[in-house]
Amino acid sequence: MKKFTLLLALLMTFPTLASCTATSEDPNAVEDTSVQQTTTEQTETEPQETRTPHNVPDYDFGGADFLTAYPTWAGYSFYFFADELTGDGMNDAIYERKLNVENTINVSVGQKECGYIIEVVEELKRSVQAGDDAYQMGLFHCIYGISELATGNYLYNLDTLPNIDLSADWWNQTMTDMLRLGTKTYYGVNDYMIPAPYCIYFNKDLITQYQLDDPYSLVYSGEWTLDRFLTMAETITVDQNGDGNFAEDDIAGIVANDPSCYTSFVTGCDQYMTSRNENGQLLLNMNTEKMFSIVEKFYAAANAPGIVQIPGEVAGGNMFTEGNILFLLDSIASAVNYRETEFDLGILPFPKFDTTQENYVSLDWGGLMGVPASITNPEMVGAVIELLAYESANTVIPAYYDVLLRGKLARDIDTVAMMDLLFDTISYEIGGNYFGFSNGFQTLFYTLGNEVVGKKNLDFASLYAKNEKPADNAIKQFYKSLEKAESDS
Repeated sequence: MKKFTLLLALLMTFPTLASCTATSEDPNAVEDTSVQQTTTEQTETEPQETRTPHNVPDYDFGGADFLTAYPTWAGYSFYFFADELTGDGMNDAIYERKLNVENTINVSVGQKECGYIIEVVEELKRSVQAGDDAYQMGLFHCIYGISELATGNYLYNLDTLPNIDLSADWWNQTMTDMLRLGTKTYYGVNDYMIPAPYCIYFNKDLITQYQLDDPYSLVYSGEWTLDRFLTMAETITVDQNGDGNFAEDDIAGIVANDPSCYTSFVTGCDQYMTSRNENGQLLLNMNTEKMFSIVEKFYAAANAPGIVQIPGEVAGGNMFTEGNILFLLDSIASAVNYRETEFDLGILPFPKFDTTQENYVSLDWGGLMGVPASITNPEMVGAVIELLAYESANTVIPAYYDVLLRGKLARDIDTVAMMDLLFDTISYEIGGNYFGFSNGFQTLFYTLGNEVVGKKNLDFASLYAKNEKPADNAIKQFYKSLEKAESDS
């Protein structure tokens, strides 16, 4: 996994947290980040990281084309591609990565925007079916098309792609293993794929005004839990004019930019949609005491006046930027939109279920990458992908931190530490990735945001009973199709 902390030490003049990687047999395990509060006694200069060199041979591919197909979606439009220097730090870092790869092995790296998330999948399928080798890499939505591409023999097996080393530290072997549901690896996770977890932005001024516990201290001590989060949101909620309606003049606890944000609470509590049987295959696993408890806690908050604000129902504009919301649920990439707020701003991971939970978990909502099965020059494709991942740690990741933290956030050592924690505890909801839009699964995946908060529905038992069979059938049909595809290839 990326060592964001070490890279950030090259950017910032103050020290940050150190992280370490856990080793676990649990297929849903995430990296263990030991969180310790940084003190002024630490030295101002951190030792620079000595990187393991890549093993890509000294190739000359004669200017061969490497073209990536991608959708107009999320960070792909902002944090992945650049065709010229503009003076913008992020753009120029991306362009430098591109030039470094091109100059190292004499290739031409380019990209083609293929429409929305549906279009890029269809475009890649057409290319593979025609055998035209039009694209050498595809970038996809985190859910749409993921199972279809794997079971349709549209993707190259990364286990056999030359010149990539899945054990290298610029690849996340744990997450790559999690994404492997059959005998082959179709999706990889490396430093080229910048994570996009949701996080919790909070108003420090309201914390001080209402004399609440410091959330950063709670994170450092391991006491940042779901109960603490909801209690703070309830404490802060005030109908200031007493009219029974929460609008721009009132104080409220929680608002989300999208109902999907609430799914990150489920994963943050270490509750996944699926578990694995003795053969490593996925099984539906949401009918648990923990899931019922999560539902009950949010149902209580959603039914208490004003605590949870629903996008579209909030009058008077963005209550958070106006200083009237304690917690905002949004992507970490949105930090650029909030760093100039009038109030002091903080960033937090999603809370644990309780203090017995060992690690914080940050659900990645970024996309996945794969290689079309029709490529004709695997050596070139593997070399480019390996170098893109390797070079990202040198150029793009430090620039990405700088973009997000510029402004008042850059002066906040705790915010830097929280960003380290977010990226070092990235995990995937494999059930969501492969089945999140499937019949039955979709309803269960978005239960918290759509049903509990949105519709104020407490009856998870009936919801689960109604959707269990179609969700289970989606898993069984996937494995049946995958087994046939891998035996035919």
